[in-house]
Amino acid sequence: MFYVLFATILAVAAVAAIAAARFFDPAVAKILGRAIGEELAFAWRKYVFFAIVVSGISGGVRPWSLERYLAPAPGKGSTQLALGGERWMLELFQAFISTLQSIAWVVLLFFLCAMLAYVIMRAVEFRRIEADNRRRDGE
Repeated sequence: MFYVLFATILAVAAVAAIAAARFFDPAVAKILGRAIGEELAFAWRKYVFFAIVVSGISGGVRPWSLERYLAPAPGKGSTQLALGGERWMLELFQAFISTLQSIAWVVLLFFLCAMLAYVIMRAVEFRRIEADNRRRDGE
């Protein structure tokens, strides 16, 4: 029963991570297209998609919490938890929420970096326009 739970949690985390990565893909594509150009945006978009999926799965599948359902080693005083319907529901819900939580951090980091890049690009454009205006006025 443990193996079925582990495989189910892995499937829930993978489906949730891929769905979230597809949800954010159009926004990531637009941001990267504007920030680094279309020729590099495709490769970076694939990397961001991969990072979202990997971080989602690694956050959703928590092997250390699943150890409670394994039989204790001989001589150990711990007990094995029973895998009932309630525990299944809790574990699957926790996997789903943990997946989304991990993805939220990755996406937040990406959008903060993108916002910083946008501000820097705007500042450079503003300075260039200002320098062009001064050159025109000085001529």
